[in-house]
Amino acid sequence: MQEPKPRLLITGISGFLGSHLALTFLKDGTYSVRGSVRSLQNTMKIEPLRKEYGALFGELEIVQLELTDRDSIFAAVKGCQYVVHSASPFPLLPPKHESEVIIPAVNGTKYVLEACVEYGVKRLVITSAYGAVSEAKPKNKPKSGHFNESHWSDTSYGPHISAYEKSKTLAEKLAWEFVNKLPAD
Repeated sequence: MQEPKPRLLITGISGFLGSHLALTFLKDGTYSVRGSVRSLQNTMKIEPLRKEYGALFGELEIVQLELTDRDSIFAAVKGCQYVVHSASPFPLLPPKHESEVIIPAVNGTKYVLEACVEYGVKRLVITSAYGAVSEAKPKNKPKSGHFNESHWSDTSYGPHISAYEKSKTLAEKLAWEFVNKLPAD
């Protein structure tokens, strides 16, 4: 009897990065891939995946996940051994209120972290963005030009930082703080 493949959740598979990650893992065949979208009824998000993935689309499990809905995130993570969290709002136009981008990004990351701990996920990867470091004030940028985990965009940097860059900065800071508070194993 063949052992079942470990299950991998990729959040945000209708996004640029998530869609490429899901296809890569489906082609590899090592994992049972579960991908999340905001709405299972949004054919404009799902049909391009069906077309791009071809026969591999049938091997993909798609679940609904809303970044501000803790229960949907916990349901998506349940039963997964691995998670790649790539979902994050990426507005094409500036939002009316930056909270429209920041709240889902931060809360979604928090809920994914909590769900991974709750269900004993073996490995979590959280994707970030250059915007999480690029909007540091000039005096705080590394002289070498090499950024690391000690560098952050300054979220109070006025018009120099977009809602998206703020959201990625705040979500990643939350992730580092969360992980640093976990007990050592």
